[in-house]
Amino acid sequence: MLGKPILLVPGTVDAATSLASFAVDRPPPRPIRLERPKIWDLPKSCHCVTLGTSLTLAELRKMAKRLGLFHGVEMMTDYELHGAFVHVLSNRNRASSAVQKLLDTNHTGAVRKASRCRSEEELSAFWDREVAEGQIAGAFWAVMSHVHLGGALEVRVFGEVHMMSHLCGASHRGDARARSLAEQQCAALARRLEQTNAGQQEALAARDREIERLSRLVASLEPFVRETASLRARVAELEDGEEMARLRERAGDLARRLDLALRRNDLLAAESEALTNRLVAAERRSIDLTDRLAEAPPCPTRACADDCPFNLEGRCIAYIGGRPRTVSRMRELVERCRGSLIHHDGGAEQSAEALDGVLGRADVVMFPVDCVSHTAVEKLKTVCGRMNKTYLPLPSASYSSFASELARV
Repeated sequence: MLGKPILLVPGTVDAATSLASFAVDRPPPRPIRLERPKIWDLPKSCHCVTLGTSLTLAELRKMAKRLGLFHGVEMMTDYELHGAFVHVLSNRNRASSAVQKLLDTNHTGAVRKASRCRSEEELSAFWDREVAEGQIAGAFWAVMSHVHLGGALEVRVFGEVHMMSHLCGASHRGDARARSLAEQQCAALARRLEQTNAGQQEALAARDREIERLSRLVASLEPFVRETASLRARVAELEDGEEMARLRERAGDLARRLDLALRRNDLLAAESEALTNRLVAAERRSIDLTDRLAEAPPCPTRACADDCPFNLEGRCIAYIGGRPRTVSRMRELVERCRGSLIHHDGGAEQSAEALDGVLGRADVVMFPVDCVSHTAVEKLKTVCGRMNKTYLPLPSASYSSFASELARV
């Protein structure tokens, strides 16, 4: 595996063509040098691979911002930044000198170990050892800038690093697929866990309600139990006679009363449970209506008037993200104000590639910060900055927020 990511940039230096040129033409050995060559002394075909192998894009971007090397570096993509550095390495200047210093600083140890090599054979053995240990980034710079580097070893090292970049790319694709599958499985497990927890909470609530019902039932039966125990004690004392008959009759009457009480208690419990369920349903309905009322506040008087007080003069408004059920109302408002509205959901269901076309047609871009993906926001900011278009973030996805901001347009 590579110590640093390798980026071979077409359009600046074609690494595959350079490698083929090395293999076919077999350039003569480099002239013997008394000191290490600088980055601008190396062949142009080595600049792209050296940057991609021995330095990270984060290091290059930080250095470019700190030294102010390129205009608009904040807006450059990784590809553009890499190409800009490769372009300036052909001769000595502020950028190439800064790259030279950063390479030597980051790979001081590798350069120091390579400096002990007194021949191309020793340098080749050094390269093999470093590759075996996975120290590709520092070893590549130390070898390519060594005074004893010959043409054959240069072609070999260049070719090995080039092929390593292909292996790294293939491994990255496999990791990306595995990560995507793992994320999907994790989301599915999270949903199952949430459903299980909800079921357990409902079961616990039902158990508590049943325990409370039974407790009330036991409490209501306790007087009858005590009275029955007293009667049984008296029956034990009186084995026969009129008192016994009277007591038996009374016991039968109490048993019937107890049976009626139990039946009535069951009916009341069933009625109580039904009323409780109706109350829960009513509370849920009330919460739902409250949420819907909060999401759809009364329209502003100015924005909803029959004759709109402002004129968009045919401007095209792009609305990115938001909730689909409010988009039609927003479109009616814009059209009433002599404009047009195009909508893109930010990549939830619509293709993210279609976002470029939507932004290209729009005069003004609006998006709610609470209902849009981070990817869509970053992309629209980049495109709007490049096309010099106005974009307005909305505090929420509500209709009133959109209508208030539309007046500013």
